[in-house]
Amino acid sequence: MDKEGSETQFEIHTEKETVGEALVELGLIAGEESEYGLYVKTVNGITADYDKDGVYWAFYINGEYAQTGVDSTKIAEGESYSFKVE
Repeated sequence: MDKEGSETQFEIHTEKETVGEALVELGLIAGEESEYGLYVKTVNGITADYDKDGVYWAFYINGEYAQTGVDSTKIAEGESYSFKVE
């Protein structure tokens, strides 16, 4: 969900083990490596830059704020993963 509230949904089938690996491979997310893993700055071509705009991409698992990073979150069948500009 972008900062205007527009939502785009994808159903993805992959052999990758983590959400980050799958989404990077498909070109749906991009960012910078940090000490905590991939810091996602761009989702589906939309960039959220905290230093410039004061917003960032928050990562959610089944509608709950994720306690793990996108590149350390293992894909589990039936779960939903989302990003929201906050």
